[in-house]
Amino acid sequence: ISYQLGGRTIAQIIKPKNETQQQGKVVVTIRVNRNGQVINATPGAKGSTTTNSYLFSKAKSAALKTTFEPNSSAPEIQIGTIVYNFTLN
Repeated sequence: ISYQLGGRTIAQIIKPKNETQQQGKVVVTIRVNRNGQVINATPGAKGSTTTNSYLFSKAKSAALKTTFEPNSSAPEIQIGTIVYNFTLN
């Protein structure tokens, strides 16, 4: 799992479980507020290597539960990405 959010660090990252035989990379566009909460997550951004709806759902759910360190001087809504690589177990 990797992420990009202009100078912010992750407080808690959630790793989705892959309970299928599907694999691929899902890039999720995230919107984060100053408190570090992910308030919106949209899977399928540029760089994704799958369009599998199950993996999209797992990635979106995990992204929405991920939190970043609060930053009172950050933009009100900050946009970034989280990349999930789903592999076969």
